[in-house]
Amino acid sequence: MIQTDAQTHAPRATTRLGYRRELDGVRGSAILLVFALHLRLPWLPGGFFGVDLFFVLSGLLITALLVEEWERTGAISLRAFYARRALRLLPALLLVSLVVGLYAAIRLPAVRAWENYRGIALALSYVSNLVFVYRPIYIYSGLGITWSLAIEEQFYLLWPPLLILALKYGLRRRYILGTLALAVSSIALYRWLLWHGGASVVRLYYATDTRADALLVGCLAGLLFAWDGWPRGRAFKRAMQTLAALYVVLLGYLVYTTEVEDPRVYQWVMPLVAWGTALALTVGLLWPPKIALAVLRWPVLVWCGRVSYGLYLWHWPVVWFLFPRADVTPPARRILVAAALSLVLTTLSYYCVERPFLRWKKRFTRA
Repeated sequence: MIQTDAQTHAPRATTRLGYRRELDGVRGSAILLVFALHLRLPWLPGGFFGVDLFFVLSGLLITALLVEEWERTGAISLRAFYARRALRLLPALLLVSLVVGLYAAIRLPAVRAWENYRGIALALSYVSNLVFVYRPIYIYSGLGITWSLAIEEQFYLLWPPLLILALKYGLRRRYILGTLALAVSSIALYRWLLWHGGASVVRLYYATDTRADALLVGCLAGLLFAWDGWPRGRAFKRAMQTLAALYVVLLGYLVYTTEVEDPRVYQWVMPLVAWGTALALTVGLLWPPKIALAVLRWPVLVWCGRVSYGLYLWHWPVVWFLFPRADVTPPARRILVAAALSLVLTTLSYYCVERPFLRWKKRFTRA
């Protein structure tokens, strides 16, 4: 159960996260949804929900790890946190930017080349999503996919300092959780009102203020996990497992049937996916069914999860350059070429560039 106020300053968190192969499996599932969507496979129009899975998972992991650091050391080092994020995110992004810029300079006409130079500047400044809201034409570049990375980076800048302040000044856990729940509900209502007020899909899909609820739901789930805030009775466990299974089935249906322009997405589907994903992740961390672990720990899915960041970055410029017309379904042969080239570039990027920098992250992890 949620701990009482007298327990809020326990010296250690009672639940540790550690490395979980199944979480890489979740990442792998999410990136494959996005990958299939952008390869224009017609049977997965709802592959964009993969981004929502990433948002919830990111909020959960970042929050749980920060709380663990607080419980373990009595403080959270923002300097070390941002150093770890930079080592994780910047090497691959800089490499992709360099390759896209060189390709644009060598192979593209001046107008399209400048589209990519502008896209590189927006990507590296982590403001592309905000620019897209007001200038949708800027989406069309080899780095247009970085809009979601911009939202996450903005989240990284705001949430950790706020969490540190809440912990430092001893806010009661129930107040922190309640504030997060209120914020999530307010964003969902705000998005619903914007939709009924005539806001465009671009405004609702790319803006930080209309997508932040998925990240905050993940933060809420991360706090409950780190603080051991869930009941542990057998009946509750079975109920949670049943709800998670139903949600996975529902998510599969949504991925198979829902397009990004569907009004229901911005009225009630986004909150449903965010809360359902948080529920499923919690079950996977605390009461994982054997069949779920077997699927999520499948080596191919785990590998896709490990390289998911690179695949997310690399597949978009490949698709953008090979499929120049958004309104035309490419032939199967070109789709296979795009998939193969994306995987080759991702593999080279991960093993030659990303992994060496990831080893440096240990230097910024407090003992």
